[in-house]
Amino acid sequence: MSRAWPVEDVDPEASVAENARKVLAVRIAEYYSYAPVVPHPELSEALHDLRISAKRLRYTLELFRPQFGEAGDRQIDRVKAIQEALGALHDRDVRIALIGDELSRVMVEQSRQTRQEIAEASPAALVEIATAALRPPPDDPRRGLIALLGREHAERRAAYDRFRKLWARYAGDGMRAELVGLSTSAVAHADPTGGTAP
Repeated sequence: MSRAWPVEDVDPEASVAENARKVLAVRIAEYYSYAPVVPHPELSEALHDLRISAKRLRYTLELFRPQFGEAGDRQIDRVKAIQEALGALHDRDVRIALIGDELSRVMVEQSRQTRQEIAEASPAALVEIATAALRPPPDDPRRGLIALLGREHAERRAAYDRFRKLWARYAGDGMRAELVGLSTSAVAHADPTGGTAP
């Protein structure tokens, strides 16, 4: 998992709004540093790191919700949607790895059994062993695992497509510029005394 980028210039003497903008600027930069991996569905680990970065960005927006107002709420919804889309993709990656590991285990075990059968077989039985190995029976667990693996890969492709479309839609809607705007300017919000504060 990627480490969070440090926020080094927080000033304890400054206002919460000023420090919130500093923290947000770092989280935005961290989040968009992963933009180059978005077009590469094969980069599972980097896409997962993007998801973790999205969580950090979302939590920052939620923590400083009073400072960022309605514009911040809109970004929370967007970042949460990206995070969830990447979560669905990561779930598929985890399932694919688990099924692949089980398939490998079964194949290694069956290979070991076949080698043992060959070692103990008479020359007449070798053809039958070879035929059984090359044409597994309908109840062979490899068939089910391979079918399941195929379905998971198809679902992963669909999950990635959903994520890419969402990313492109938010990019087209100006999400990055709006986030940067939140990190560079004061957002008026209601304060407890009834006025507005930066």
